[in-house]
Amino acid sequence: MPTVQSLQASLERVARKQPALPPPQVVVTAPGWKFEFGDVDRPFHAASVGKVMTATLIAMLVEGGQLEVDTPLGRVLPGEDLAGLPAAPGVDTAHDVTVEHLLTHTSGLPDYFEPPRGSSTAASITSVVQDPQRRWTPRELLAEVRHLPPLGRPGEKFGYGDTAYVLLGRIAEEVSGEAFSSLLTSRIYEPAGMTHSSTPYSDARTTEDLADLDVQPFWIGAHDLSRALAVSLDWAGGGIVAPAEDLIRFQEALHGEQLVSRSTLAWMARRRHRMRPGIHYGAGLVTVRFGGFFPLLRGLPEPIGGLGAFATHMFYYPQHRAHVVLNFHADKRMQRSFRTHIRVAQIIAKQSSDRARTP
Repeated sequence: MPTVQSLQASLERVARKQPALPPPQVVVTAPGWKFEFGDVDRPFHAASVGKVMTATLIAMLVEGGQLEVDTPLGRVLPGEDLAGLPAAPGVDTAHDVTVEHLLTHTSGLPDYFEPPRGSSTAASITSVVQDPQRRWTPRELLAEVRHLPPLGRPGEKFGYGDTAYVLLGRIAEEVSGEAFSSLLTSRIYEPAGMTHSSTPYSDARTTEDLADLDVQPFWIGAHDLSRALAVSLDWAGGGIVAPAEDLIRFQEALHGEQLVSRSTLAWMARRRHRMRPGIHYGAGLVTVRFGGFFPLLRGLPEPIGGLGAFATHMFYYPQHRAHVVLNFHADKRMQRSFRTHIRVAQIIAKQSSDRARTP
């Protein structure tokens, strides 16, 4: 059974094996103990972990009566956002696709970042490294989707992607009358006490705007994108730069019912679709079931939270009141990040069991 000492040693080995990359950033907090590794105070690009905040913002607007989960897109978005988006035969995107379809990745809309096989976009994971200093707007991102084939009819097929979350960001702007980044600040960061969080890539206008940005490097393949204006393509589907402590504050506020009600949070977390073995998606929240990776891991706690393409994790363990934030800086380190998370889950379970046995 892993121990805190063995976790420390394994992370030190990771850092030694790839000295060109920064050491992983790891923060684990649970009642009675805390573990830190790496430069935990430095902000990092959270990637799709930010989808949890976008989904929370939409849930807050729903609870505020400004829209409903079954609201059709055409009721809250202008026609120019929806015109020409790919749809299955007989499907009217404005009428048939709802807010819930976007939150759960079941809209039938394809992803511009990882487009369907045989298709390509200028905003794809492969194209972005070829033009790293191109700035993307939501309108331009939606334009990249229009030539792609649909994934299916709304509600029938799960297809994870960023397109749906660009539309959710636009919905938040339209129903509130505020810019998406301002909404994050006023309704997420400030209530949660996230004093060092921002959306620098989508707010930047030129490459010079990012020159002094305090952010850990992060890689797609061999390309460090930490100063790339093209990271603006992560608009509303990620794009948040924050230190680990801010992400923990967000989770404390979310699970402490400071942002949404308990019933809404349960609705967001409810598992609906399997992304891949061991990883299940709800409405903006991911559940990890470690037994799906390997049968001997069955019985480990099942945390809920978010994952990002650069091997970023933000998870909460409800039964143990534990928070886990990991950043391994690179898409190629995703497998390694999960091996570390498994160790962490085992330690959390053991620490909790030991406390329960202590008189």
